[in-house]
Amino acid sequence: MVMELIFLVGLLAGSFFTADSAAQKDDPSPYLVYLKSHFNPCVGVLIKSNWVLAPAHCYLPNLKVIMGNFRIRVRDGTEQSVNPVQIVRYWNYNQSNPQDDIMLIRLAKPAVFNQKVQPLALATSNVKPGTMCLLSGLDWSQDNNGRHPDLRQNLEAPVMTDTECQKTEQGRSHRNSLCIKFVKVFARVFGEVAVATVICKNKLQGIEVGSFMGGDVGIYTNIYKYVSWIEAVTKDK
Repeated sequence: MVMELIFLVGLLAGSFFTADSAAQKDDPSPYLVYLKSHFNPCVGVLIKSNWVLAPAHCYLPNLKVIMGNFRIRVRDGTEQSVNPVQIVRYWNYNQSNPQDDIMLIRLAKPAVFNQKVQPLALATSNVKPGTMCLLSGLDWSQDNNGRHPDLRQNLEAPVMTDTECQKTEQGRSHRNSLCIKFVKVFARVFGEVAVATVICKNKLQGIEVGSFMGGDVGIYTNIYKYVSWIEAVTKDK
C-alpha cells in the first residue's frame, strides 16, 4: 500500500517516485508509448495504428516514438521504434498559458499490434464525479539508473466534481479540465515523466496538463472535449 501511494503522488505530479524496497510490477498498459528525446521524457497514448495522442508541451526535438517492451536488458520481440512524420498541436495551445495542452503525432509507419502494443479508444462521454479511474504512466525499475523509464504502472483514483476542482488553485485556471484527487505522500525522487493518463471505463478520458500539478490535485485535459478535433485530424490519414 505504501508503494502504491508513493507512486500515485508521483504520477499525478508529473514525477515518478519509488521506494528503496518493495518489488515493482510492470502493469499491462499496451496503449502507452514512450516519447524519447534528448530532453525530458514524455508519454503518449496510441489511439490508432499510425496516430499517438500526447500533451502539446511534449513537442520535443529529435523525437522517437517507442512502443512495446521498454526494458533494455530484457527483450521480448514486442519492441518498436518509429519516427514521427507530422505533429499537430491543438490550434489554441499557448506555451506561456498551457490551456488546450494536447497534440497528435502521425507515425511514419503503422504500429504492429501485439500483446504490448494496442490502441486505446477515446472517451465517448464526460465521466461522472466519484468514478474510480485508472491512472496509467511510466516508472523507473529499481535497477534502472538511466534517463529512460522502463516500467508501466497503474493505480486507481477518484474523479472530483467541477465545483471541487474550481476551488483549487490549479483547477480554477484551466478550462476543459478533469480533476483527480490523490493522497499526498513524500518520497525520494527518481526521475520525471511529463505525462500521466486517466482511463475511465477502458477509454482515454484525460491526459496531463503541463504546469498544473501540485498540492493534492491532478489536473488533466478532458479528452472528450476534443474528440471531434482528434477525429478530423486523424481521419483517413
